[in-house]
Amino acid sequence: MIIKEINPDIHSKYGELLTLYGSLFESPQWLDLFGENIVRYGLYDSGDNLTGGFSVFSESKYGFSICSNPPLTPWMGPFFRNEAKNPVRAMDKCKQIISLIAEFIHKMNYAVVSLSFDKKIIDMQPFVWRDFKVITQYTYVMDLALSVGDIWNNMSSEKRSDINKGTKDGLVVRQVNDFAIVKRLVLKTFLRQNRTINDSFMNKVLSDFSNDSNSFAFATFDNGNPIACTFFVRDSKTAYALLAGYDSENKHQCAGALCQWEAIQYARSLGIPYLDFLGSMVPAIECYQRGFGGKLTPYYRVNKAKLPFEIALKFFKRRLF
Repeated sequence: MIIKEINPDIHSKYGELLTLYGSLFESPQWLDLFGENIVRYGLYDSGDNLTGGFSVFSESKYGFSICSNPPLTPWMGPFFRNEAKNPVRAMDKCKQIISLIAEFIHKMNYAVVSLSFDKKIIDMQPFVWRDFKVITQYTYVMDLALSVGDIWNNMSSEKRSDINKGTKDGLVVRQVNDFAIVKRLVLKTFLRQNRTINDSFMNKVLSDFSNDSNSFAFATFDNGNPIACTFFVRDSKTAYALLAGYDSENKHQCAGALCQWEAIQYARSLGIPYLDFLGSMVPAIECYQRGFGGKLTPYYRVNKAKLPFEIALKFFKRRLF
């Protein structure tokens, strides 16, 4: 197998494989948001047939090359066809592909590499063997094939109590198309938590990407004022909780849970099989997400830096490097 740079817009096989094995975050519609920083690669078999692909976000900072996931993008793929029926053969194929990707990225000679992989990819040994640091991360995935009653019962008693109290207190949840509400509440939340978000790329997601077929948002209102929101992007397989916001100046402790509950029910009504909370390693956020009763699901991130950068990064991001 080999890896070659690809233009998916002129490769009809890419779209077919993406529909079967990929996700929204590998689609041209999503990746086009990030312009020339995105480099797309195809996975080709010995007969020069396209069998899958992946993408990386490549940029230069202070003259040094960095390879990472695009902003607001949980993983870089990969997606690929693996039709082996025998379990060992299937593992062999996956190992071959991940080994190829690990060697390819290693030879690219980036100053810093930090890439998360789709949660379907669990074999990270080839990266370990090439001296990448492999970090386990977690998300929560909800099975939307369950009945509304089962989803409700799977939530924590505290979360159910918050939802009931919010309803009793007169909070109102509505689906919103005015994404300025989402942006305002998200920015307030990030500012409060001393976190940063790329404002330009958030604008692109909300304005250039989003439409009725690939996203939806809900907001909780108190006396007509939006005080909490949740924004999802989706494909045919999964709804992803990409952004959430909360107004701490006009707060109601039940607003976020009530908003999320309405979004869960809406995603289920669309016939989407799963909901991914796109989990966080921040303890308070993880605890909040856990309360909705999804299944704890690991996914993996690989990091590597040239020695001077690795030493420096250990002071700021020791867990990652």
